[in-house]
Order: sequence, then structure tokens, then C-alpha cells
Amino acid sequence: MITVAEALKLIKLHMPEFGFSEAKLADLSDEVVAQDLIADRDYPPFHRVMMDGIAVSWNVFSEGMREFRVAGICPAGDPQTSLTDLSTCLEVMTGTPLPIGSDLVIPYEHIEIKDGVARVTQETSRTYLENVHLKSSDAKKGDVLLKSGLSLNGPHWGIAASVGYASIKALRKPRINIISTGDELVAVEDQPLNHQIRRSNAYALKASLKLHGHHEVELSHLSDETQAIEAHYLAESQKFDLMIYSGGVSKGKFDFLPSTWRKLGVTEIFHGISQRPGKPLWFGVDKTTKTTILGLPGNPVSSLVCLHRYFLSSREIWAKLTEEIIFKKDLTYFMPVKMTFTSEGTLLATPLKIKNSGEFSALAESDGFIELPQDQSLFKAGEAFRFHPWRAI
Repeated sequence: MITVAEALKLIKLHMPEFGFSEAKLADLSDEVVAQDLIADRDYPPFHRVMMDGIAVSWNVFSEGMREFRVAGICPAGDPQTSLTDLSTCLEVMTGTPLPIGSDLVIPYEHIEIKDGVARVTQETSRTYLENVHLKSSDAKKGDVLLKSGLSLNGPHWGIAASVGYASIKALRKPRINIISTGDELVAVEDQPLNHQIRRSNAYALKASLKLHGHHEVELSHLSDETQAIEAHYLAESQKFDLMIYSGGVSKGKFDFLPSTWRKLGVTEIFHGISQRPGKPLWFGVDKTTKTTILGLPGNPVSSLVCLHRYFLSSREIWAKLTEEIIFKKDLTYFMPVKMTFTSEGTLLATPLKIKNSGEFSALAESDGFIELPQDQSLFKAGEAFRFHPWRAI
């Protein structure tokens, strides 16, 4: 078996590119941008008034003048005007261009306007161009505002809109088919017999994918029968970029998937990782159809851990253990945890004891899992380890 680190390298090396798509401002999706976003002009494009108040000459104010006749008003959205008589002032609104000839904005809260005269009523230390957002102080025309590779969030879309991008070139997310396998599984709406269970893994996996921005996800189910598995693969590998199987990849006599994939020309990259849970994980690529195959173990905890660790986890998040863990197996150990945040800004992980990787209900209180490295057996309270959340953070 290979290590977790080796598996990650192989997946990165062999995972195909899925091409590009158009991310539209109308959709506001969480795509990964595949181009640099460039400022189309200076930002702000003019000296911008930052507070409602009056615009005056800094020199005149510095010389001691505190009363100014109001010569006009400048609403936001109007073209730039001029303060022609420096003994006067102009009322200015937030967002308007600073009038030519003025270089100080005094907020309404510091003045009183009576009979057309604005008088400063609150004395405080003031500076040249105070309450003015200076032209090109945010960015100059041609500056890169967002670099390729960022996962777009709300502020990113706001920046894109401000510089005129109605659509953005993005990395295309794969079309995914989740295939549950096993004769013991019945539909969620069915009443299972004593020897049967409902199909739940597929929904947990689909929800996880959607919470991480994957929306082209379909579900299928296959019985433990080689002809059905072959027929389904031959048809669906033409449609999907990534096929995620749940179950059927271990050493059981009805675990037909690995041999079937090899028969159909899929190149096996690895099968089995020195970890708990999720040891039987299978990964391969069909170079003819350019379809990627991820064979997850059938136990629910194993399948979720493997999906998140090897396909969904991208950001490195670290948390401190709240209690000691001893794990003497020569394996990487993925431990479900409940997270809490302290007022000092520390992320704490409290281990949740589960009996085995099939104990799905034990995940109810969990927020994700921590990764305990293979080269340790004692993990002390207060030590920090990588945390993998169930939902994107």
C-alpha cells in the first residue's frame, strides 16, 4: 500500500484537466477563475468624496477661516464641478468627485448651516485631503486585481463587476456520476427488509460535492453483477468526466469493480492506502474517454473521508486537539471531530469516538475530521493537526 502523501501526488499527477467554462456575473457562482482580472481604468477614477459635508480650500481653512458661504451642492453622479471662489464652500455628497479648487471635506456633523452660511462648530485636527478617497489609490489602469486560480467569493465578484467583467473564464468543474453498488441497498423511499439497508452513501457524497461547488452531479445504482457494471460503464463514461463508485472495491468475492475496470481498459493508478478508515480506495483513469474513476469503500465514514481528503480538501486548516489520542497502527488515522472556537482565536478539535467505519450515525455531531500522521502513535492534547471540514470554509 502507498502512503497518503504518495496517493495525493499520484492523484495530482494523473487527474485530467476538465477544460474551461464561462462564469457569468448573473449566476454569481463559486468558480475558480482561469484568467487575471485587469483594472480597466484607475480606481477610484477621480478624487472621491468619502463623507457628506462641505468641500473647502485647505489653504483658506489653514489660515483660520471657519465660516463659508454655500455656493452650491454637488450630488453623487454629477460631473465634477469647481470651487471658483475659495472663500466659499460647496456641499458635497459621498461618492461625488471632489470639486476642483477644494482639498478638504468637513462632515456635516462638524458644521452648522444657517442662512446659506456653513460654520464649523467642532474643532479638531484636520489634514490636507481629509475625507477624500484619492484617485488611483486602490489600483491603476492595467493593474491585476484578481489573479488566475482564485476561487471566487462575494468580494471577488464585486471587484469583477466594478471593472466591467460580465463573465469570467473559469476552470470547468467535472460532470460527475455517483454510483452506489450492492444488492443489499434499496431506494430511500422503500421499506427495507431485515437484510437490507437504504441507499444513503450516494446522497451524503452528492451533498458534500454540492457544498463544495459541484453542481453537475447525477446518481446511479448498480447491482453486484458484472454485465450490468460493464454496460453502465461503457455508456456513462462517454458522458461523465468523473465517476465515483461507492462500494465494491475491496477483496470480497462480489467486489467486481477493479477487475471490471481493468477489463474495460481503465488504467489503475493505485489501489489501497495505508490509512484508517478508507484503506481500499481505488483510483484510475480511462485514457480513451478521459474519464477519471474514484472507487470509494462502501462503509459510509470511509467513503466520506476519502472523498473529502482526496478530492474536496484544498485549503490547509489546522486545529488543536482537546484530548490525547493513542493510535499504534502504522497508518494515517482520520478521526471525526467536533470543532469549537475560543475567544483567543484558537480552533479546537474534540475527537468523537466511533466503533467502526460503518457507524454513520456517529458523524451526526461531527464538523469534519483531523488527519493524524502515520509516523506518530501518541497525539497529545494541545498539538495541532490538519482539519478537513465537511463543508467548504
